[in-house]
Amino acid sequence: MATRTQEFLERVAGILEVPDVSPDADFRAGPLWDSLTAFALRVMIDQRFGKALSAAELEKCRTVADLMAAAGVEP
Repeated sequence: MATRTQEFLERVAGILEVPDVSPDADFRAGPLWDSLTAFALRVMIDQRFGKALSAAELEKCRTVADLMAAAGVEP
């Protein structure tokens, strides 16, 4: 069974449509980054990890590790 960290990384990679991501990756650097991708990340974090991020909180995140911290997932 995947750990919460592994699951988080896999779900972020799926949303970004990349094979995988690392905690130090800049998730905004990909060609698919837009407001819909941001919304998909917020929904996934809320529904799967139980943390409702505001748009302002997401805006402060730059790396996948930042997202994980905001979602309360240990890296």
